[in-house]
Amino acid sequence: MIDKKKLNQFTLVDVIERRIHFTNSNTIFDKVDFKEINEGELLAYGEMLDDIKEMKESEFVDKYLNIINKLSIQFENEAYTDQKQVKKMSGYNNAIVNILKCINPIYEYDLED
Repeated sequence: MIDKKKLNQFTLVDVIERRIHFTNSNTIFDKVDFKEINEGELLAYGEMLDDIKEMKESEFVDKYLNIINKLSIQFENEAYTDQKQVKKMSGYNNAIVNILKCINPIYEYDLED
């Protein structure tokens, strides 16, 4: 899967596409155990791929920081009671954080504290 692109041609789209490929094809983790987490990740990656094509960096970052902030509040308030939904939304959140970290590593940390 190694592209023949020069690294200065490597984009965030490439990173997301490789994450999608890994999530769909990896044999490291049991797909049954990680089903909901993977579903959440793939949902987030799909949404971000669409947005990357249309948004400026600041719009993209603002949108996804808002999403993870809302998710954080929902997790704190135990808005998700079904364990499968908790796992799915955790995967969704983690995928967003993984991509935001590629833009700026500061996004790995909770800036509200």
